[in-house]
Amino acid sequence: MSIWKALAGETLGHLGSRPGARAVTLVMVSLAFVVFNSFLLVSWNLERLLRREMQAVRIEAFLSPELTPAEGRALADLISGMGGVRSVYYVSVQEAEALFRAEMPEQERLLDLLSGRFMLPASIQVALEPGWDNEGGVRSMAATLSAMEGISEAVYGEEFLPGLTRTVSAFRKLLVFLGAVLAVSIAMVVAYTVRLSVVQRSRTVEIMGIVGAPGWFITMPFLIEGTVTGLAGALGGLLISAVLSMMLQGAVGHSFLPPGLFWAVVFLGGATGAVGAVLGIRPGKAVIGGKS
Repeated sequence: MSIWKALAGETLGHLGSRPGARAVTLVMVSLAFVVFNSFLLVSWNLERLLRREMQAVRIEAFLSPELTPAEGRALADLISGMGGVRSVYYVSVQEAEALFRAEMPEQERLLDLLSGRFMLPASIQVALEPGWDNEGGVRSMAATLSAMEGISEAVYGEEFLPGLTRTVSAFRKLLVFLGAVLAVSIAMVVAYTVRLSVVQRSRTVEIMGIVGAPGWFITMPFLIEGTVTGLAGALGGLLISAVLSMMLQGAVGHSFLPPGLFWAVVFLGGATGAVGAVLGIRPGKAVIGGKS
């Protein structure tokens, strides 16, 4: 029998032992990943919402009352040639009034009362190219338009976009902190489980060392145990999260994690499991024989 076949047999026998303790560890790791996945899912969907809002945002540049329609259209043509501008649309005074009546019918009476003394200003709606559709780009373009002659004010929804950006940023920071806590917690749980395995199999490990088994051959099953526990816990947590996501889909519209984040969570599980296995083996080096 080759050493690799012997290693495979030893590893399978090792993974099949202590099913009860292994199941408890797997459940704990899976539940920890469910908590992490929940925050990751909220953060991911908030980022999608922010990107969608930024792509849909339009800067509305209100024109000075003294500008004629011809001058307003000429200004729109000038803005359309600026870098970062995808498209422009000139809104005349008459169209502005029609839009106001269509979008805010409950305020039509007020507009009728002010008729003759007040007119809605003409404006130019500006859509930005990709790369400019972020808070910094929109703010910069709005400031540029506001400084142009013939434009009295440029607005873009500055009331809610900064708040949404801060919320997304806060969730990113929380995810980094939560990921670090999760990694340490899972590594400690796996380390304790592996340590118990080392103690339980100390006699077998001692015999293997006496007959000349290399250190890597002895430690490899424990490393595989930790890595498999982390991977299985991550996949279990993702499965539970996916079921919960489907259950909540009708009440709260959202998207599940994309493939990139899905596999990142799986990798995090395997990595933390492997680190936990190393930590669990270290106190047992004397039993293993100090080989590595």
